[in-house]
Amino acid sequence: MIRFDGAAKRHPDGTLAVEGLDLTVPQGRTTVLVGPSGCGKTTILRMVNRMVEPTSGRVLLDGADVARLDAAKLRRGIGYVIQQAGLFPHRRVVDNIATVPRLLGWDRRRARKRAMELLELVGLAPETARRYPFQLSGGQQQRVGVARALAADPPLLLMDEPFSAVDPVVRAGLQDELLRLQAELNKTVLFVTHDIEEAVRLGDQIVVLREHGRIAQVADPATLLAAPADEQVAAFLGRDRGLRGLALRPATDIPLRPAGEPFEGWTLTVDQDGRPTGWQGPARAPVDGVPLDRTETIRQVAVYQPGADTLRTALDSAVLSPARAAVAVDRDGRVLGLAPRAAVLDALDAAGPDTRTQPAAGITASGVTDGR
Repeated sequence: MIRFDGAAKRHPDGTLAVEGLDLTVPQGRTTVLVGPSGCGKTTILRMVNRMVEPTSGRVLLDGADVARLDAAKLRRGIGYVIQQAGLFPHRRVVDNIATVPRLLGWDRRRARKRAMELLELVGLAPETARRYPFQLSGGQQQRVGVARALAADPPLLLMDEPFSAVDPVVRAGLQDELLRLQAELNKTVLFVTHDIEEAVRLGDQIVVLREHGRIAQVADPATLLAAPADEQVAAFLGRDRGLRGLALRPATDIPLRPAGEPFEGWTLTVDQDGRPTGWQGPARAPVDGVPLDRTETIRQVAVYQPGADTLRTALDSAVLSPARAAVAVDRDGRVLGLAPRAAVLDALDAAGPDTRTQPAAGITASGVTDGR
């Protein structure tokens, strides 16, 4: 457990970075620091491993004041992940991951064995071990960075905007990987981001900060979205915070209708294994103002998994569907049924009022409008 007890940082030129922070980071959970640029998020994070020394107050790690601990030994017991991974360019991946175990005195064979285990854990192929960082994609480098942070099995991970330098698709995959790892390993994670959507997705506890590291609100994601502490917090969360709240609600309770029946004039087509291949329905584009008597095929199908995805994913699927129905699939991608938009919206109402705290554009109490 980490506890900040009046921790503050004033730079030699008199600039105040963090003012008297009192905060507890619970053990085995993910705490996310979020706030505008320059509010002190990274300074707070680096106080824990003494890369920044507080000018007053204390930072306690399992009851011990970190200022009284040997800095090098302290850092070797803490996993640290930063933007763009921070890998050693002249070392192969396997040796990058083995860095901390080797510093702790592990022999080369044991350290490399641990590195190979972690490559598998973070979803990288074994042949990645012999490559250099410049031979990897940005997402692969970030996975190696996470593996290196986990190498000595530290109880605490510090993560400073680790996924901000990669594209949105890779970022979502890395977030999924972190969630999977955390469910398996139960580390204490202190995570910094400027992205409230990332904070809501990853955090068990979210700390919204103001200027100089002052705490505006500490809450779990659902409480934060449903009940912002004040107008400033609400503004930071965004006008679509109700839509963000859907990402906290499972999509398991949406009633499905048979996929083989036409809906809204459209029929879902599937392959021989029962996986969706497209939609067939009436052509919508008239010629000289006269509707054409022919069918249109749309190959893209947006899907969701009831047991794994959220109401937000189901709603996205329904909005993107030409038939105004989400396509539910199992883990193997086989069709389970169709969820009409009305059924998805009914599930939103049944989930509780905090999923609808702010009407999002295109969503009404009676349905979803898309201009059609």
